[in-house]
Amino acid sequence: MVCKTKWSEKQCVIDIDGRELIPIAYMSYAPLKENFAEMRAHGVKLFMFPIYAGDEGINMESGLRPLCENFFKGYGQYDFSMVDKVLMDLAPTGKEDVFVIPRVCLEPPIWWQKMHPEEVARDSRGEAQRECFASKLWLEEMTVALYALIDHISASKWSERIIGYHIAAGGTEEWAYQCRYNPQYYDYSEVNLRAYHKFLMDRYGSLSAIAEAHGREYPTLDSIEFPHPVERRYCNNGYLRDPEAERAVLDYYDYHNESVADAILYFCRAVKEYTDGTRLAGVFYGYVFAMPQNFKGLHALGKVLSSPDVDFLSTTNCAKHWQFSSAVESAKLHGKLWMCEGDIRTCLTTGMGKNLAHAMPDNDYYDSAVWHGPSDVKGSVAKLTQALARIATSHTGIWWFDMFGGWFSDPEMLSVIGRSIPLLAEQKKDLFPSEVAFIVDEKGHKYSSLDDRRTPLATWELLDQMELAGFPYDNYLLSDVCDPAFPAEKYRLIIFLAAVNPSERELAAITEKLKKGGKTLLFLGNSGAYSESLCEFSLRIDPAPKEQKATFNGLVYPENTLPTPTLPREEGYVLSRFEDGSAAVLWKKCKDYHCVLSLPLAMPRALLSHIALLAGVHLYNRTGDAVFAGGEYVGLWAKENGYRRICLPERDMRATDFLTGESVTVNDRFIDMKMEKGDMRLLHIESIEK
Repeated sequence: MVCKTKWSEKQCVIDIDGRELIPIAYMSYAPLKENFAEMRAHGVKLFMFPIYAGDEGINMESGLRPLCENFFKGYGQYDFSMVDKVLMDLAPTGKEDVFVIPRVCLEPPIWWQKMHPEEVARDSRGEAQRECFASKLWLEEMTVALYALIDHISASKWSERIIGYHIAAGGTEEWAYQCRYNPQYYDYSEVNLRAYHKFLMDRYGSLSAIAEAHGREYPTLDSIEFPHPVERRYCNNGYLRDPEAERAVLDYYDYHNESVADAILYFCRAVKEYTDGTRLAGVFYGYVFAMPQNFKGLHALGKVLSSPDVDFLSTTNCAKHWQFSSAVESAKLHGKLWMCEGDIRTCLTTGMGKNLAHAMPDNDYYDSAVWHGPSDVKGSVAKLTQALARIATSHTGIWWFDMFGGWFSDPEMLSVIGRSIPLLAEQKKDLFPSEVAFIVDEKGHKYSSLDDRRTPLATWELLDQMELAGFPYDNYLLSDVCDPAFPAEKYRLIIFLAAVNPSERELAAITEKLKKGGKTLLFLGNSGAYSESLCEFSLRIDPAPKEQKATFNGLVYPENTLPTPTLPREEGYVLSRFEDGSAAVLWKKCKDYHCVLSLPLAMPRALLSHIALLAGVHLYNRTGDAVFAGGEYVGLWAKENGYRRICLPERDMRATDFLTGESVTVNDRFIDMKMEKGDMRLLHIESIEK
């Protein structure tokens, strides 16, 4: 049996010996026989469940105990009874028409950490923090354990049911550095330092070149130390690192992120080689939009995407409206399947006490309000429909994450899940292509200080407002603008996040592909701070900038202020001003394109909509409702009670409600629907043939 991913029509699917499997899956930390049965009854054929090499909780900060029995008991000692039990509950004969991608978490067991204290990660004080991603011993010996699991499955009656492996490690299995609290500065272990020295030598070629770049004296390679926590947290000028004066810290953060990516690629390569390329390999990775905090190690997505050994990637989605937290279009550009984690609370959501009480006996961390869903089935169906709208309009996959078990056990919720499979399978046309590209420079995050939580808060505020601005958008990495396949011709508006100091190659690609054809380029926050040729505005880095709110048509924003560069002079048209009267957002015409600079990172949705209209982008909604559009579907989440409107980009279309199957009136190009606050409608749109 050979399993691979491929594009079929508009959807990436899993190919199993020529059979196409839609990437809709079910996953639970409490994999129960009764939940498997109800999912199978509603057409779900792909399942995921966790398997643990280690014997600790999935994170270090919550006090969580192990969710289930681990399999790696000692060298050459394995216990796969838990694996067999789950597979028996799912497929008793091994012949059932179901397929499985187990999540295999390769955290080291406690016995291994005690046996190899020199191979574990350590914070700046020396406290152990589980695996060091750079430890060759951890990589090699966890691979041996992984091979033992693959051998066990290959020799079992379920060998033809297992189509791949979701490789996991780090905090909550998502490849973030483990920590007991934030901020905790890691990894200061000797094994990691040796790997860092090699990274620097590979980058610069000689000790003298490293010393020159860092502006320091290094008598020997061993004299190079990790940056002190103060250097890692703060910047010389208060809020933005200098690309020359602070090169040592910037190099460190490159290494800090790439070390995680290298570990990911090591294990995925091992899966592909050991199975002769017949099984899929995938990972969580790349929260480049939602998590700007560079210390987590999540910002080397480009390196992971470039590997032929990674078939699929995933992240949870973020904020209120199920927006992507990663560069999903970049994954598709590299031929990868994107599988979203459907981390959705419902009215049936309970804490761990019901099915996993053994894992959380000491506190109520996993029983708190964050784990509570809507109060009724109607609200729960709206949440599931919102998630489905996101994947339907972006041609991605999803696993419905029944985290603690039983969260979806209602006929109406199960109906949404069951109908999600034919929905993805039957899309043939792309009626609503995005006209907006949202581009993040993942390497730009390292220039910001870690002084407090304001940067992530401002970023989440931006993402929320983007969802309410009335237009769909595609998420990319900045590095992918250089790719010959990057579809620059699609986009009228290109929005840049964290593009602090792009490379010369990236600048050339932006000039060649984007600064033309009347396109509008919007630069947010610190984008262009060290590259005037990028944003076409003269910016000054003020060591002690004021933090101000701005106004637009009476709206005061942002809620979360950040220090920003300043402008020596106003250039172009001022769209918004700070409280002191200085320009906050400016528009400038540049030959055959336009540049917009927004010094505040977060902008209100009304201003984003205004800029989109000026750029010639079609708006599906003007009243602040969350809009979803792509493929053959348009969705709308109601901001408030009353008639809510969708404006279609063309006439002669008809609409059908996804949930009810009822025809929905299209008046010219308008769809007006009476909705209640929090309602979610997903509409199938067809062109009327004349």
